[in-house]
Amino acid sequence: MPTPRRIELVLRIDGEPLQVSAPQPPVRGRLDELLPAMQAIDNAAIDHAIRKAEATGRQVTCAKGCSACCRAQPVPVTPPEAHALLLLVEAMPAARRREVEARFADRVARLHKAGLADAFLHRDPALDADGARTLARDYFALGLVCPFLQDDACSIHPQRPFVCRQYLVTSDPALCADPFANPVDVIPMPLQAATAMLSAASQAMATPQHTVPLTLALAHARAHREALRQRVDAEPMFRHWLQALSSG
Repeated sequence: MPTPRRIELVLRIDGEPLQVSAPQPPVRGRLDELLPAMQAIDNAAIDHAIRKAEATGRQVTCAKGCSACCRAQPVPVTPPEAHALLLLVEAMPAARRREVEARFADRVARLHKAGLADAFLHRDPALDADGARTLARDYFALGLVCPFLQDDACSIHPQRPFVCRQYLVTSDPALCADPFANPVDVIPMPLQAATAMLSAASQAMATPQHTVPLTLALAHARAHREALRQRVDAEPMFRHWLQALSSG
């Protein structure tokens, strides 16, 4: 098999040049097909943020087996990420797919029962920061475990969403059991990958896009499958994402 083509980029982060090697995006493709290149860039930025924190004596306390952030938080995913997760689940072996889809169905049913599903699936454009925080608290109170959590570890770690990648703390992991009440110390991220993806997706799909909790990712992707399947000129969308990275 031929070696996959790669691109070499130099990003300026915190005034410093950062050399990044990423998979070559397709010339034309779906937005989710740009994710491997975007994730490589995001990973490099995250590594930079970790090095910066460690230089001040702060150490990341997140580790395999520490799954508090996977057990209740409304992890926001962008529509292209939701589509990628749907395709990932649909490609699983039959038994595993049934298991994961049953978990998603359970979370969706519980959100509908709590009267929260529509608020997330059909986001009110007028929703302000206070309203969003209240909605997130109501979601958190349900204790919806991520459908991909397996034995206290992420079963799709290489394909995990932007927000999962970027959520790293240096405080006591026990505090993450209730981040609304506890002083969780999160490492600041220099690039806003998910926000930039929303900007690129809004332009590509010619309509404003919003995130949904990961537990609603499959439902959202299925409802918008036709739009998410559309192929676009990838280079302009990729460049749009790069330009939006530090402006979110």
